[in-house]
Amino acid sequence: MNKRYVLFCMLLIIPFLGSAQRKRPEVLVYGYGADAYAAALQSAMSNLNIIWVVNGDRVVPELTSESLSITTNAHLDGGVWAGLLAATKREKPSDSIAAAVKRRINPRLMQDVVDSVLRTFNNLTVIRGGTLRSVKKAGKNWQVELNDRRRFKVRSVVDATTDGQLYAMAYGTLDSFHVRTDIRDDYFRSVPYDGLARTGVAVGERDGHGYSLPLAALVPAGEHSLFLTRLIPAVQRLSTYTEGDIPLLMHIGQAVGAAASYTAFFKTTPDKLDTRSVQGELLQYGARLVPFVDVPLESPHFDAIQRMGATGMLQGRKGEDGGLYFDADAPVTAGEIKPLLNTLFSRSQIWFINHAEVDTFTVADLFSYIKFVGQRGNELEAQVQKNWKRRYHFEEEYDEQRPASRLLVAVLLDAYCNPFDVKVGLDGVIQR
Repeated sequence: MNKRYVLFCMLLIIPFLGSAQRKRPEVLVYGYGADAYAAALQSAMSNLNIIWVVNGDRVVPELTSESLSITTNAHLDGGVWAGLLAATKREKPSDSIAAAVKRRINPRLMQDVVDSVLRTFNNLTVIRGGTLRSVKKAGKNWQVELNDRRRFKVRSVVDATTDGQLYAMAYGTLDSFHVRTDIRDDYFRSVPYDGLARTGVAVGERDGHGYSLPLAALVPAGEHSLFLTRLIPAVQRLSTYTEGDIPLLMHIGQAVGAAASYTAFFKTTPDKLDTRSVQGELLQYGARLVPFVDVPLESPHFDAIQRMGATGMLQGRKGEDGGLYFDADAPVTAGEIKPLLNTLFSRSQIWFINHAEVDTFTVADLFSYIKFVGQRGNELEAQVQKNWKRRYHFEEEYDEQRPASRLLVAVLLDAYCNPFDVKVGLDGVIQR
């Protein structure tokens, strides 16, 4: 596992110890909407010190002003957004809870939940009704001054406004903003796996078709850590400017918040982002990387399937409804997983040469592969059998001669070979 990924994940387990308020802020978020909320919350959950300047009287007014119903992103809700929906019912996030709450969102209840969530973070300072006086570079940092003369020097800034006010104040015009990779329109019509889709950090659906926005399409092309949310080219193409955009904006905000936190914590620039570290951080908080509509948030296999999906190995099936299906019970052939496994692991090619007769994988074949590539001993079978139901939550009976399902392959390869830990560049190219 690469060292920077380990260090970044350590943020999740180091106690905060109430020290945040004694440290200067590291990330500043400017805006009032769903994307600003998600960006600020993700940065706070990553244990950075956050200033959220709300340039208005209300926080997330699109959810707290009037009753509404949201029908978009069915079975694709996750992360901060799913957590917020579930909190209105005092339940854990799940696809069923998300669907139920979205049918009729109560603005007063949503306001109470938003306020309650924000109060739980000592490292998040919310300034309501704040307006900008100036934004300028200060060495490798940003200096933001409000009209009330308060000044903040931060490493990373997120502009979540509808008009890019903060970015325009810093650079004079929005014309200078470019993302690292501007994806083509046909990207949204293809099965989201090739290349850039390995770097997916925010899922959505367009005309019923699921997609995952790659990290490089959300981060600035330059070396400055000033991020946008709503004015990203791909987001503008996807926006309908209705309440149906809220789930996507939440996912975009959370992904951008994770990227901004990474650059602030490691004191680096967007071009140095570690894709797997950002994706891993998002997964820690229930975000979806791949738009599988048949793998619910509450599934005990959710994380493993998301990680495996992000490698591009077990490609999903596009259904007649446009949704992407994982098909957990379908058998796995050597032909569909061999190319990527050989790219990920140097020893993999030798195993497949020595097992050229294998077509449809059996559980025994899977064990053989894991022991050879993952360098595991003969105790593997006994270990897996012992944890078959208790740890891995497999419903079928243990049988080494049965065909290995996509679920079995995903969970066991994830547990013993860790393909998700193999580094991937912002361009989606595997680097080992």
